[in-house]
Amino acid sequence: MDYDFIATMNLVSVGIIALMLLLMTFEAAYLKRLAILAVLLTATPLLIALLGNTLGWFDVYTIEVVTLRKGALSVVIAAGYGMVIGVVLNAIKISIIKLFRGKTETPEA
Repeated sequence: MDYDFIATMNLVSVGIIALMLLLMTFEAAYLKRLAILAVLLTATPLLIALLGNTLGWFDVYTIEVVTLRKGALSVVIAAGYGMVIGVVLNAIKISIIKLFRGKTETPEA
């Protein structure tokens, strides 16, 4: 199977996850907890690939996992990428909403 097709499918899933998280409404505290989980979900496959390649368990290079080209770890890291992008976009959305809410309120004299 062509590796570019696999990477494209993984990037499509990243976009879908990011858009789903963008359309949801979160509180700031839950968004921080979700950001920590997203970083852990992104870092875990990288550590597994690095450790597995170093110890000779399997033949998957870390760069193939990062570029979403090979292995089941690419699917997991694609979900991590989607979560990270979704959390960042949601945080930007929350800050823009707070900014405009502050501008529309009229100060009392």
